[in-house]
Amino acid sequence: MSWRFITLPPQDGYHMVTAFVAVADYVSRGGKDTLLLFYADKPFVNVGVHQEVWLEVNLDFTKKMGIPVVRRDLGGGTVVITPGEHDYFIVVRAEEAPSSPKALYEKYLTPIVNVLRSYGIKAELRDQDIVVNGKKISGNGAMTYEKAVVVTGNILLHLDVDLISKCVKVPSEKFRDKMAKEMSEWLTSVEKEIGYIPPREELNKRIKEEFEKSLNIKFEDSNLTPEEIELWDKLAREKMSEEWIYYKDNRHPDLRTERCVKINNSVALCHIDYKARKLLRITMKIVNKKIDEISISGDFFIMNPRDFIESLEDSLRGVEVIRYADVIRKVFNEKKPNIFGFTADDLINAIRELLNKPEVQEVI
Repeated sequence: MSWRFITLPPQDGYHMVTAFVAVADYVSRGGKDTLLLFYADKPFVNVGVHQEVWLEVNLDFTKKMGIPVVRRDLGGGTVVITPGEHDYFIVVRAEEAPSSPKALYEKYLTPIVNVLRSYGIKAELRDQDIVVNGKKISGNGAMTYEKAVVVTGNILLHLDVDLISKCVKVPSEKFRDKMAKEMSEWLTSVEKEIGYIPPREELNKRIKEEFEKSLNIKFEDSNLTPEEIELWDKLAREKMSEEWIYYKDNRHPDLRTERCVKINNSVALCHIDYKARKLLRITMKIVNKKIDEISISGDFFIMNPRDFIESLEDSLRGVEVIRYADVIRKVFNEKKPNIFGFTADDLINAIRELLNKPEVQEVI
């Protein structure tokens, strides 16, 4: 089977997060499966599609330093992308991709694991991440786009823990120092593992060879089509709009709290972070024993349907708090979402924990 192999020059954040969508459009319309390789020209904060910017990003610092905040179409957590990483984008026809996230990651990330091992790095796949002795050296995600499946990820070549810790929102500066120290304990890089950064041309060559060997394919060196470039530029311009960047924030402008507050005898506003396989961040306003509004955000992945979270939030609006679990199960049964990071039971348990807060109990 023949694939396209494309390398691009360094790109800004808006083009970084949209290149694979333009390629997915091409593949969906009958184009060849594609492996795309490039990296960022300068740092930017990359926020997951299901996250709220105000909850995740230290906006005072990023604005002061001129570091853009870019919302991607993929799930996962907030990451600070720098020129110190090497990014890959695997785009294939949907019928060729395994339906389960576990099998999908195993199929398309095994070549990356093997590339790292070729440098003497003891890399292994753990869920959607690649780790070395328990430390992450590669973060990955996946999504569907029309008739294509996209797997994206990076290899950390050099790690700037100080910059990353300053871009992320934390409760206090003391906590930021603690986070920077902890990051050094659970993140690693090629440079830290082998003492140097391999030339990118060499890295690309090894990635190409490992994909051909692992997937039994042949690459043809190629370029993006004029149609892909036109769509790519259009999508990048759209990602620059504040309407998109703060989409999740603006969907719930009245739910910006990180604590639980009883407003009066019938109204409470409460936020909770709940650790399932991934983090669920739930903020809810309760009025007269009903869910007046709810925001469900976090670093989880939803392969399909893409609007599942919005549909779920809308379905819970106006529901009596005693019926929330029934509604969640009904929506899950009807929509049959393909989710990595939490289950219906996880969400039910998270909301139960929120409803058991004293400030909420006083109004329900």
